[in-house]
Amino acid sequence: MVFILRAERAKEQRLNWFFPITTAKVNRMYKVMIVDDEPLFRDYMRSKLDWASHGFHICCEAANGREALEEAKENRPDLAFIDISMPFIDGLELTKLLKQTQPDISVVFVTGHSEFDYARQAVRLGAQDYLLKPFNKVEFATTLQRVKRALDERSRPSFQEQIPPQKAANLGVLPFDVQETLILTLRMREMDAVHEEMSRIWQVIHKMDISISSARGQSYLEALINLCRAYIMESELNPEEVWGTGSALEQQRQALPSWEEALGWIAELFSRAVNYRESFRPSKSYQLFTAAKAYIQQNYSDSELTVEGVAQALYVDASYLRKVFRKEASVSVVDYITYIRMKEAKDILLTRPMKLSAVAEKVGYNDPNYFSKCFKKRFGLTPSEFEQLHANKANPE
Repeated sequence: MVFILRAERAKEQRLNWFFPITTAKVNRMYKVMIVDDEPLFRDYMRSKLDWASHGFHICCEAANGREALEEAKENRPDLAFIDISMPFIDGLELTKLLKQTQPDISVVFVTGHSEFDYARQAVRLGAQDYLLKPFNKVEFATTLQRVKRALDERSRPSFQEQIPPQKAANLGVLPFDVQETLILTLRMREMDAVHEEMSRIWQVIHKMDISISSARGQSYLEALINLCRAYIMESELNPEEVWGTGSALEQQRQALPSWEEALGWIAELFSRAVNYRESFRPSKSYQLFTAAKAYIQQNYSDSELTVEGVAQALYVDASYLRKVFRKEASVSVVDYITYIRMKEAKDILLTRPMKLSAVAEKVGYNDPNYFSKCFKKRFGLTPSEFEQLHANKANPE
């Protein structure tokens, strides 16, 4: 499943609660490629970590993107651990190239960067996981376990018979736009938007006829739980205080009889996490964050809306406002302005027939072409394609 693991050594105990380590029987050894321009780190990955007990073995390694493409062509690895910052071809571009020739390859980004933009790009590229250096053996083990579960599911004959090869890599994984929106709405504490995304997920599950008791169904459920876990981890909170013990959570999950109850249960977990996090917010910082959100929501249609304008309206310095947004939500002020504009644009397209230029103007864009590019980047479709898609759903032939 796709989600972002923000790993630091101090989080070892919480990670162990999140993802209890088990010693499952290994049925197949999966091939791993290590890509990093630091020889010492490649040596550490190769010689100091226990791959075999988790069902993996290292088949090749590379010092840069060019070498990695050659090694992947020759060895066909199942999994690649890739550093983002490398010479010639960086990790993000390398992943794009690898996916073109080997779409089912699993990727774990390993990097010292913790910026949200890197994490977001990793999600868009279909990263299986995301580890921050330095990581410990617990974090490494839990990452391998998640990857192996996904690889095992893809290797099942019934899976390969039912799913076209080009789509196999994404099955059991939340659509990246859904995941990204859920993460952002959780950070913004907008529960109405969270419930909207849960409805979208239900539509996907219903359309694909996925049973909640199947391996595929459980992978979707686990992906949703992991999203909320990642959100809690960002706040340095104790998960047992939010949800109770890990074993109790697992018992609740196993007792869910239907998707309706499961998604309601997930929504409740999200709500508890958001409320718990809010209760620990410093009042001055959180009040400014809330006021800035409200101002943006009221003024998103103003094409002249800027970070400086929001800060001036709230009588604070723009640099301080940026820091508050990073602290409270791990996103930039500009990211939030764009998020609100795209959300409103989507609502307009779903409910009111309107020319593209008029929609763009209503959400703060003077240039319809630029608006269209922003919309496609956010939702994967142009406004016209999005409108047509939902028109077809509403009026099937």
